[in-house]
Amino acid sequence: MPHLQNTELSLPLQAAFLPIATSCVEQSVQAFGMGRAEAMHLTLAVEEVYSFLAARTAADQRLKLLCRNGGYYAEVVCRFPQHALPVGAFNITSTVSSDDEQSLDEMGLLLAARTVDQLGISSETGEMKIRFVKNKRYPSVQEQLPDLASPGNFQEVEPETELLKQFSCRVTAKYGNQAPSFFTFPGKVADMVACGEYGAVLLADGKGNVGAGMLWRRGQKLVEAFGPYAFYDQTHMSILAVEACLRKMARTSAVCMVVQEPTADMPPGYFERLAQEGSVLYRQLEEDNGTTAYAHPQFADFLQDCYQQLYLPRAVHPVEHQGESLSPCSAFAAQMNRPVGRVTLTAIWVGKDAAPVLLEHVRALKQEGFTEIQFHLDTGVAEQAMLSPALSAAGFVTRWVLPWGGRGDILVLMLREGETL
Repeated sequence: MPHLQNTELSLPLQAAFLPIATSCVEQSVQAFGMGRAEAMHLTLAVEEVYSFLAARTAADQRLKLLCRNGGYYAEVVCRFPQHALPVGAFNITSTVSSDDEQSLDEMGLLLAARTVDQLGISSETGEMKIRFVKNKRYPSVQEQLPDLASPGNFQEVEPETELLKQFSCRVTAKYGNQAPSFFTFPGKVADMVACGEYGAVLLADGKGNVGAGMLWRRGQKLVEAFGPYAFYDQTHMSILAVEACLRKMARTSAVCMVVQEPTADMPPGYFERLAQEGSVLYRQLEEDNGTTAYAHPQFADFLQDCYQQLYLPRAVHPVEHQGESLSPCSAFAAQMNRPVGRVTLTAIWVGKDAAPVLLEHVRALKQEGFTEIQFHLDTGVAEQAMLSPALSAAGFVTRWVLPWGGRGDILVLMLREGETL
């Protein structure tokens, strides 16, 4: 199992120990089965962070290093004293100027952010945590499979590797850019299911031909599903795939399921829309025992209305900036889907400069040609509620709530169409 291959290390934040840290990362990641290029990218990211910290923290401080095998990705987590890093350097809009000594000092951090596929920053109990993720490289396969002209009787089968790869090829061939990009890498889909983070249901005939299926990603309480994908007798096969998926979910602890990009083959009656103008579908699976949602007064009424419509028990707790000290810098992450012109922004770190930094991101993304810009605000993180005025000023408007999409619910906002900044 991948989680049994994790490696951990604690070492002093002193320059002499840098080779130990980088060697741990490089050798661990390659032992996970990742390629040398991916290993070097993660090693470089850790090297830059470690070097920056070692030059600016007390000699008695330590860094805790965790290397984790995710199956289709490798993850490196660094824990160190709080507020030791200028998080603004990790923004995609950050630049280096030869006339700015501070930006030159932070150039290594900017490089670290550019070498990985995902980055996350958080703080807890006096520690700061930075998470680097690098995806494994897979070949893109466009295999031409024969049409299902004379299939046999379709039944639910175990999602074995070769069937998952066939399923992936069929999804790409029929649905193209309408399906998530990971389907273009059949080996990746097989590893995603094998590592346990994803699940799948497949319907195949006695000859091993996959006729339909669904894929899903397991969260703590929310399951995000993809599909249904049907390659023969779409109406009937889609119903079979959805019902098989729901039966699987009934045997788990999942509270709810969402389909953010349902296909046209989705049968009616199994899900409800989260918003009238949206296509996101939702289904309650188990009783929701409730939680607290942190909200700025600007968005509190919208949240209350959403919770009433979905019959979700939530205590909406108001949050505003009332003069307390804030971090000087903000950082945002951008998840891009270039083929369809969509990008989703999330908050990595909330600071005083949130409004101008958010505007910089929006301008840069629009210049790159993105036509749909979303922001996902986690109502389970109190600090994120203070971003609400900055989001409104940047042109974002509330659209729907994604229950249990993060630490709490995710409030989905979208940049107004035609917004010019």
